Amino acid sequence: MPLITHTKPPYYAVIFTSVRTDSQVYGAIAAAVLEEAKKQEGFLGIESARNEIGISVSYWRDLESIEAWKNEALHKKAQQRAKEFYEHFRVRVCRVEKEYGF
Repeated sequence: MPLITHTKPPYYAVIFTSVRTDSQVYGAIAAAVLEEAKKQEGFLGIESARNEIGISVSYWRDLESIEAWKNEALHKKAQQRAKEFYEHFRVRVCRVEKEYGF
């Protein structure tokens, strides 16, 4: 089930793809980071799935909100531990111009 609030385009999507390590602390830290993201100005929601490759798409009102989130203190601490948590990751920022579905 999607966790994005209903909003009309345009808005932004941050696509985070990753292959995780077997870190034992990742789950707790990821949960705390997600709770903090939900409090951020401009956060619209998130969708994610994981098999061998994980994909999380967070949705944001504007680029300023994304930049503020990138620099948020708890998120920064998690970023500094990226090599502990991920074998590989990639971040992509996209503007959503159109959406449809049910």
